[in-house]
Amino acid sequence: MAKRKTIALALGSGGARGYAHIGVIEEVLARGYDIRAISGCSMGALVGGIYAAGQLDAYRDWVCKLDYFDVLRLVDVTWSPMGAIRARRIMEELEALIGDTRIEDLPIPLTTVATDLIAQKEVWFQSGNLLEAIRASIAVPGVITPVQRDRKMLVDGGLMNPLPITPLVAAHVDLVLAVNATAHSPRNQTLEQMLPPAEAAEEEAREAALQAQEGGFGDWLRGVRRSAERMFSAEREATQPPELAEPPPSSTSAVSPLGGVPLPPGGSLAPPFTALSEAPETEPATSTGATLNDVLNQAVKEGREDADPREAQGRQSENRESRRLAEIEEGVDDDNSPEQAWGKLDMMMRSFDITQATLAKYKIAGYPPDILVEIPKTVCGAYEFHRAEGLIKLGRHLAAEALDRYEKGLDG
Repeated sequence: MAKRKTIALALGSGGARGYAHIGVIEEVLARGYDIRAISGCSMGALVGGIYAAGQLDAYRDWVCKLDYFDVLRLVDVTWSPMGAIRARRIMEELEALIGDTRIEDLPIPLTTVATDLIAQKEVWFQSGNLLEAIRASIAVPGVITPVQRDRKMLVDGGLMNPLPITPLVAAHVDLVLAVNATAHSPRNQTLEQMLPPAEAAEEEAREAALQAQEGGFGDWLRGVRRSAERMFSAEREATQPPELAEPPPSSTSAVSPLGGVPLPPGGSLAPPFTALSEAPETEPATSTGATLNDVLNQAVKEGREDADPREAQGRQSENRESRRLAEIEEGVDDDNSPEQAWGKLDMMMRSFDITQATLAKYKIAGYPPDILVEIPKTVCGAYEFHRAEGLIKLGRHLAAEALDRYEKGLDG
């Protein structure tokens, strides 16, 4: 019987495109390769850590059920000056899967990569609490609040090393496979264009069903997003009511002046994760007393309950003109220049994507992997986390093509 080839995986950052890592892992395992080491950054750290902990199937089942409203429900807005989202709800879901797992106890050696903003260097997690390592690695600067540990301010590893091949250089394996989820595509291919015909048709049908489900609620949601973009683009003091410009000491006693997620010096997160997250924050309320998170949660509920397509169509036609007027007021013309409609989040994520794509090229040139799987950054937005199923299929499809090329080269 032929000996199984050993392989090490470098799983890059890329937001929602990182779902493709799941498909890559599935194809690697289906071909009988023995995964002996993993390094991951951002979404790659999350998927790699989940796999190493033996919970990839459960995680896959969960993310494939997420629709747009589920993703919206997972967004927990914070008023920290260091980020717009706490990611507490996401981490609670991950904690339910992997608990208090420590990296050194995993059956597969794992390295997750974060960036220390203070020391301006990479930080490799090869031991310690797995949840903490993942949380630090996914903290996109300005979007998700950073993690503070000792004198470190930890954010997304993609800031310095979006494709962490380097930690695998010393791995004793037959080959290294790297997955670049921020690859450049001169043809600007979409997810549907890159999938095989049958799977592309399924993805198109899934997106069409989502659009029908969204109905007129989508116009309202886009209005909320525009308002949120304007709010987050302004200075914190200018957007908060005067009485909230300087929160009372009782609400900030456990929060660093820099607004990150405090951790015990030299320690790690212990279950339950939520007990060691940020201290309770006082969120600005609407005239009815509801916070922004309350409004978002209610929006999800109303969107799900909207089962009458005729009513949705009526709302859509009513909102179309008001939406157009709002866009004209903001100087936006979707027909001629859709890029002008980008908000602050769009600008940040697209800029981050470009930086990561360039850095990844240098990492690949410096440490060429034996097999390279490239996921173009044009297949979906970095925060389209409701498209897991199609992205997983794309990852498996591209991994199969890359492995075919490698294996045929060996035979030839």
